[in-house]
Amino acid sequence: MTPFIAHAVLQDEIQVYDDEINAKGESSLELHVNSTPRGIQTPGYPGEVMNNNGVRVTPEFAYGLGHDLEAGLYISYVNYDNKFQYAATKLRMKWLPLQEDKGDSFFAGANLELANVQPQFDESRYNAEMRFIIGKHIDEWLISFNPIIDMPLSQPYVHQAPYFSSATRISREVTPQLALGVEYYSNLNQINQPINYQNTQQLGFLMMYYDGKPISFQAGVGKGFSNSTDSLTLKAIFSIPLP
Repeated sequence: MTPFIAHAVLQDEIQVYDDEINAKGESSLELHVNSTPRGIQTPGYPGEVMNNNGVRVTPEFAYGLGHDLEAGLYISYVNYDNKFQYAATKLRMKWLPLQEDKGDSFFAGANLELANVQPQFDESRYNAEMRFIIGKHIDEWLISFNPIIDMPLSQPYVHQAPYFSSATRISREVTPQLALGVEYYSNLNQINQPINYQNTQQLGFLMMYYDGKPISFQAGVGKGFSNSTDSLTLKAIFSIPLP
């Protein structure tokens, strides 16, 4: 069966947003790395660079603005055919008004992202994403859920309905520095279209989260559960200490 993907999205960041946010004046640097040893090989549109056998590397710089606001900048690169190519620049603003550390019973907020993506990685050059964040810590457990609205801003998608997807994390602390868990990413395509499960992207990960020295990181192995999803995806996010 030939997979059908209504709107391809550059897979530079595979992450569930939780309650982490920089304080005012605090800066951070994360390095997102993911690869697809076994993936879909049929392009969704002419000239598309597929994830199969590719490696994506994305440094992300973030800065705390105060008032529960954090700004971020991504610059994405893709290693394809044994050479690195510039893929995208993305700007984001994260707002987290509800935080358990401040006495709220759960955490909640939103993240707005604007992207400029090269045409070989996304058929729509300019895109906007609104990602809502809601979750809670329950003893050693963390549950976080991100409903996501993705809106292409370029042809051929202008004036079409937005796309809906979701990201979910459930994890448990094993030690104060180590947690194990699962993440699930579901892309249900356009909001006003009927859903055919095999035509949607469904990706699950077994995850490890380490928050200690010399460097904090999270890493996982992902499996696709539909015809339109890459079979095997590996991912890691490294938190680079800043002076």
